[in-house]
Amino acid sequence: MDFCHNAVMEASSPAPSPSLVQRFTAGAAVALMRLSARLPRRARLGLAHGLGDLARLLVPRARRVARRNLEIAFPEYSKAQQRRLLRAHFHALGEALLELGPLWLWPLPRALALIREVRGGAAVDAAIAEGRGVVLFTAHLGSWEAAVQYIGQRWPVTVLYMATRNPLINERLVSGRSRSGARLVAKEGGIRPLLQALQRGEAVGILPDQNVDPREGVFAPFFGRPACTTPLLGRLAERRRSAVFGLFAYRLEQGEGFRLEITPMPEDFPSGNAENDAAVMNAALEHAIRQAPAQYWWVHRRYKDPAPSWDYPYD
Repeated sequence: MDFCHNAVMEASSPAPSPSLVQRFTAGAAVALMRLSARLPRRARLGLAHGLGDLARLLVPRARRVARRNLEIAFPEYSKAQQRRLLRAHFHALGEALLELGPLWLWPLPRALALIREVRGGAAVDAAIAEGRGVVLFTAHLGSWEAAVQYIGQRWPVTVLYMATRNPLINERLVSGRSRSGARLVAKEGGIRPLLQALQRGEAVGILPDQNVDPREGVFAPFFGRPACTTPLLGRLAERRRSAVFGLFAYRLEQGEGFRLEITPMPEDFPSGNAENDAAVMNAALEHAIRQAPAQYWWVHRRYKDPAPSWDYPYD
């Protein structure tokens, strides 16, 4: 595959000039990435855990949201088990931050070598060969950045992403995620580029695990509680009866790299019923998250928009 695809940012209007605060934030982020790219593995891991502990102590809102999500997801855990999982989660957040340096700044072959094992890739090869396109979905679990690096160099792929409010951070994000060949399109530009990619028989990638506005989503179970969920996965697959796969990049112990798991969805997916399809997708996401629960993005308010008759669960 040609590694020289250019990332394309879909924009409806010119972005405003970055503010002084945005410039400082982006500069600090780049400096931290450069530092992490130079550090030995053990030093990078130690710094990541230290930053995670610092965030857990100094960002109470994130700590409260994560703690509540863990209470919802793992009611069978004791309070001590939930506290240990919460601390491990913030360590994983630190690792997710500092692994951006190696993934985005190391020479590409060295960065890709961090992916130690891939399971299930041959099934995607076969689905691509059928010419109906492939839909890949993942979660904010483990190193989704490593997953983007991998799929970009293996298949022609268009990846949907959500832009941040900082245009300089967006530039770095697009540059880092697209460096192995993935084409990025911003969510704000709509899904037309994804449909066009499927029409060409290519792959598309989405992260459908976060809360959406009730006007755009449907309610489906997620760890035992209804969560407002995007129906996009099923709708994309319906267009050309494209094969659908979950793709999850788990972080290995001691910063050793990543293991990719690619799993097919059931043959009867999508069913054409938005609620049923969202439930099946959430079940697949939940199964993947349970394999490495500390590595999920628990600081997100997944139940921000509660279903009718359900309470708002956050302080």
